[in-house]
Amino acid sequence: MSSISNSSENPNSEPPLSMNQPSSSNSIEMKRKIKNKKKKMKTKLRRKKKKKPPNWVELPEDIWFVILSKLTTIDIIENVQKVCMLFRKICKQPSMFKVIDMSLPRGYAFMELPYDLNAMTRFAVDRSNGGLVDIYMEYLCDDDTLVHIVERSKNLKHLRLAHYVYVSDEELIEAAKKLPMLEEVQIIICSFAEETVKAIGHACPTLTSFSLTGIGSKKQNYIFNDEALAISRSMPNLRHLQLIGNNMSNEGLKAILDGCPLLESLDLRACFHIDLSGDLGKRCERIKLLLYPDDSTADYGGDTCDDENYYSTPQQLSEEYDSDDSDMFGRYPEYLGFGDHEDLYLDFLDDLDDYSLHGEYFGGFPGF
Repeated sequence: MSSISNSSENPNSEPPLSMNQPSSSNSIEMKRKIKNKKKKMKTKLRRKKKKKPPNWVELPEDIWFVILSKLTTIDIIENVQKVCMLFRKICKQPSMFKVIDMSLPRGYAFMELPYDLNAMTRFAVDRSNGGLVDIYMEYLCDDDTLVHIVERSKNLKHLRLAHYVYVSDEELIEAAKKLPMLEEVQIIICSFAEETVKAIGHACPTLTSFSLTGIGSKKQNYIFNDEALAISRSMPNLRHLQLIGNNMSNEGLKAILDGCPLLESLDLRACFHIDLSGDLGKRCERIKLLLYPDDSTADYGGDTCDDENYYSTPQQLSEEYDSDDSDMFGRYPEYLGFGDHEDLYLDFLDDLDDYSLHGEYFGGFPGF
């Protein structure tokens, strides 16, 4: 009887729990955690979908000013100011044109330009509202533009001319006389007389930095000391002197060391007619920063040597690029005259307050 009762099962009794089987309370808790985790993941995904990309236009104006000021003046006028009203507002600030860099895009120097470089330079100078302190001009900038700069930029401290600008010796001398604040002058691969160099030195007693760079050659036995002598006789307060590619000999270098005793840096790269093995070299070693004739010019970025016939002369360039017989190296190339590009330049005039300004620059527009 007892065996029968023991073998019978109580229908209301629960089966014994296995060691590996979770309790019902634990199972419910685990399901709840999984559900909460899925809910959180869905919430994160929703937030991620709703999150907007950063609106760069909302950056403070002063940060945008710093960013945009890194661009060339041509980029600012031709492109940046047309992007949006904020950029337009920033690009009209006189402080944006405290430094004017009229560097042409690479390869454009010998091609047809969609704008008048001189007109654009004068426009940028006017936007500076007298605050211009540093200007770089190359290739097609001329006497009229230099006069415009001088008349409106009495506080100019840095004047840099490069690559055969159409500026005469007479106008450059007059400009130096009317810019008493000049501290630096750079003349990069240009053809100015040694008398002009001397006149600049006499007209600018505050001049502390001067560059007169050319294209040197080891093969050509051409020695020319007149420029070095002009510097030595007119620029006694120089601290920094760059003479890359100059054809002076030891005679010219000695005159510079005698006439410019305050020199802190001297750049003699590609000056291949100088011998620094003797006493003259020992004198140069006293200068804090000395760059030797055979030192690398990789950081210079300009033409420095024509021994490999790599750098063409202006005449060769004219023959190579002037296929339309438009006298590209003449003082006023026909295809660069604004009269031929009035329709293209209308894109540049996107504000009514600029129309009269440009009309004055370009001799007036029909109907203005």
